[in-house]
Amino acid sequence: MIISHKYKFIFIKTRKTAGSSIQIYLSDHCGEGDIVSPIDRPERPYNPRNFRGFYNPIPELQDRHSPGKVVRTLSRFFTLKKFQSHIKAREVRERIPRDIWDGYFKFTVERNPWDKVLSHYHFVRQRYNKYDRNISFEEYLDVAELPYNYTKYTDQNKKIIVDRVVKYENLNEELAEVFQELGVPFSGSLGPTEKSHYRKDRRPYQEVYTLEQKSAVAKLFDQEIEMHGYEF
Repeated sequence: MIISHKYKFIFIKTRKTAGSSIQIYLSDHCGEGDIVSPIDRPERPYNPRNFRGFYNPIPELQDRHSPGKVVRTLSRFFTLKKFQSHIKAREVRERIPRDIWDGYFKFTVERNPWDKVLSHYHFVRQRYNKYDRNISFEEYLDVAELPYNYTKYTDQNKKIIVDRVVKYENLNEELAEVFQELGVPFSGSLGPTEKSHYRKDRRPYQEVYTLEQKSAVAKLFDQEIEMHGYEF
């Protein structure tokens, strides 16, 4: 997540959508007074800043539905982690002056769920010890914390509250449009994205899925599919 007072934008980071690469790129152009959240184990030089501070955690505690999420919220509150990497847009809205929220351009990135889930599968089983590296895709779908993104850029009524949802499938082209509007320098490409090396099998996702897996993801990600008109 980034709040840039220099360029007057708010970037909401979603999962498996080149979010880390975008944050690293933008952080190099942001001002020292801008808010740049940390990234988990960045693979390139990165300078997070100004993300700590006090805030009211009560609205978020009321929105949590599991003990684990309550503990995580309280931990962030007591360690002054006001802005986290994957913070929700509606939480950012609660933590900043309303004139900044209303006046800044807010954007995020979304990705075809079938492609996103496959990328996430390869990523988590190699990156995190809680997953067996040999876990099957079927087992992953049953036990993993799947990369749902729509809650990051919607309110409690599932209404989109950012100004633009960039499509990952047209990432560089759409970012070029956004950055031109904002005045952010951009050569036309982010270059190699962070964490993309975890997925060795580069076949189109349509060639990887079974009919059962295709149906499972369609059911699990029905909200994002309906919102953005994704097709397999």
